[in-house]
Amino acid sequence: MQERRHVLAIGRYRCEPGAVAQARRIAVEAYAAFPWIDSGTVELLVSELATNAVLHSHGADFFVLCHSPSLADGSVQVEVHDRGSAVPAVRMADEMDEGGRGLELLGLLASHWRTERTTTGKSLVFTLKGDRWIA
Repeated sequence: MQERRHVLAIGRYRCEPGAVAQARRIAVEAYAAFPWIDSGTVELLVSELATNAVLHSHGADFFVLCHSPSLADGSVQVEVHDRGSAVPAVRMADEMDEGGRGLELLGLLASHWRTERTTTGKSLVFTLKGDRWIA
């Protein structure tokens, strides 16, 4: 049986560059009470996925959901939903490329990530392990 988690924060943002900073800030604030969650990693990954939503979804808005830590291991899940239909593909960015590293970063920093199609577009969901979790 899958553990049911509570939503700590949910935000709806316009698909414009300024919204990325808002989404990043809300996500970091959502996990501030949980010192075992690496806020720098949350900040970086939400920033990457929110930027992708702004650049590639062609929708009016995107959503970020931050779930409470798992009681089993302290891990957290974050979801970024947008109205784009194209599922992102991992690519190898060249050294001088300004973009193209978001999914590579997910692979390196998240313990798990996945893409899901939704009725209104898609979502990217990532899990971060609860470092130093004490049950």
